[in-house]
Amino acid sequence: MDILALKNSAIELRKTLEIYKEKEPAVLDLHDHLEQLIAAAERGEITTPVEPRDIPGSKIMDESNLRKYQDLSEAYSTFYIELIGVRGSESYKMMEDMIKEARSQK
Repeated sequence: MDILALKNSAIELRKTLEIYKEKEPAVLDLHDHLEQLIAAAERGEITTPVEPRDIPGSKIMDESNLRKYQDLSEAYSTFYIELIGVRGSESYKMMEDMIKEARSQK
């Protein structure tokens, strides 16, 4: 687990949540559910991967249609990936390569 990358993703997610908090009530709910994890990540207190089931927000992101905000969706996804600690795995690297290749063909 890359604690610095997790910290940076937490900071970025917090900034992005702040942008949308006034516009979207669901963002305030998302912020409230994630605040403890974000704060702990910013302080460098999370040193082992978090189980996906212990990370709130996916349901809020999907059911409230917050994924329409690409920057918010990316910030949440990056934070989630850092929390579960898969960025360095071979399967993640393969998936990332496939996504890059698909984007380059557009």
